[in-house]
Amino acid sequence: MKTKLILLIIILSAFKVDAQKAAIIKFDKKLHDFGQLKEEGGKVAVTFNFTNVGTDTLIISEAKPSCSCTVADWTKTPVAPGEKGFVIADYDPYNRPGEFHKAVWVNSNATEPQVTLDIKGVVIPRIKTFVDSFPAQSGNLYFGSKGFYLRTISNKGIKKDSMEVFNSSSKPMNISFSDVPAFITCKAVPTTVQPQKRGKIFISYNPEKKNDYGVVSDFITIATDDSIAPNKLMSVNATITDDFTKLSPKQKLNAPKIVFTSEVINYGTVTDGDMIKKTFEFKNEGKDTLFIRKTTPFKDDCKIILTGKSAVASGESSSIEIDFDTNGKSGPDVKRTILMTTNDPSRSFIILVIKGSITPK
Repeated sequence: MKTKLILLIIILSAFKVDAQKAAIIKFDKKLHDFGQLKEEGGKVAVTFNFTNVGTDTLIISEAKPSCSCTVADWTKTPVAPGEKGFVIADYDPYNRPGEFHKAVWVNSNATEPQVTLDIKGVVIPRIKTFVDSFPAQSGNLYFGSKGFYLRTISNKGIKKDSMEVFNSSSKPMNISFSDVPAFITCKAVPTTVQPQKRGKIFISYNPEKKNDYGVVSDFITIATDDSIAPNKLMSVNATITDDFTKLSPKQKLNAPKIVFTSEVINYGTVTDGDMIKKTFEFKNEGKDTLFIRKTTPFKDDCKIILTGKSAVASGESSSIEIDFDTNGKSGPDVKRTILMTTNDPSRSFIILVIKGSITPK
């Protein structure tokens, strides 16, 4: 009896020790200040070193940057207890003057499953050349941008923007507008730009009149008496979402919540010319009705079919089907992305991905 009791204690002790095994990630530092950087100085990088001070193997599943301007690399092999690893954060200061503070979220199987690493600094603006200030040209008129980019805007209110222009000719240039959509108004100041002088084009954009969602692109015609190219086409781009700024605390609590079975689908290896059909399934785990405002492919070779409901009640499910024509698109890593716009305040924009390998015929 005594022997059995001792054996039981040994087994329980071993089980307890095993149950207490855990990976613990400890970084030498979690914040790096780059100080002052020259905008034209090129990319900078910092290595965050860590040690697994736990008793179990550490595996980092992801090091996700907070924006596309920060690129992360990390130790992708298992890190045994007592061993070291790293996470690298890069930052490209070009076209990003001013202060910055970015994060990299490190996810692992450690006792602290997500660790935030921060980088910060100040980018000293470069001295801009004429080409920097006016990167686009049509005839004798130079433009401060290749188009108007209004970024993400709500479907309520008015969005205003402006662009500098430069008359490079030896004659005054009159500026007016034609073929302007009803939801855009335009004004040139001054209406006549003198030779070798600057002017400005102002636009006002009404997304409520546009009555659309997601990525949208329209065009205005800038009419001039330029001898080389009198009519100049200019794009006006925006990404439109619902206005969530006026939601009450109760409305936020009851808001719809979209949850996908998977947001990335691998179609495996196929042959050039095959038609890929994949379905993304999702559910509304919120309380209010979920509305699928729009689905937009980033390539014309993708067709999107809403196979389920566009208005999804609480607890209900729906789906969309992606048809991808692989003809002429062979390669080891061929992916297509789809932008879905919803009325979920926490996920008004969702990027879905289908990817795989396409072998030649």
